[in-house]
Amino acid sequence: MSATSATSFTVDFDPARPDLTADTDTQNEIFIQVFNSGDGALFNSLYLDDSISNFSGEPLTGEARLTFFKEFLAAKPTLKATVTHSYVAGDVALIGVEYAIDSTGPDGEPVRLEGNCTDVLRRTEDGRWLMAIDRPVASSGLVAD
Repeated sequence: MSATSATSFTVDFDPARPDLTADTDTQNEIFIQVFNSGDGALFNSLYLDDSISNFSGEPLTGEARLTFFKEFLAAKPTLKATVTHSYVAGDVALIGVEYAIDSTGPDGEPVRLEGNCTDVLRRTEDGRWLMAIDRPVASSGLVAD
């Protein structure tokens, strides 16, 4: 089923039951498209309930992670990401990514966040792959400062 939001996705997936898949290229494309949609709740649904993301600069989980994603993505930043490596062992995947995020700073000036990310995905009991740990490390931009 295709996404039914105002955003057009090029990779077919069910936004009500997202699956980052075992295929690294498809997983990366889904992640980028959902991030770029600006929908923080949809983006958060790519994560397990107990997942940790330190995208904010500190480890967040649950409601705090959701709140951060909603606020950050409301500004419609644009993510570009390239997978550098991927390893799958049973129900766990370790993925390395180089990323760049273009956004607008509080002063209205363009801001670019760049860095490397280490992601851990887990396959759930229903077979879907979701984010367990999301650890971007910015080398430039607001989060790195």
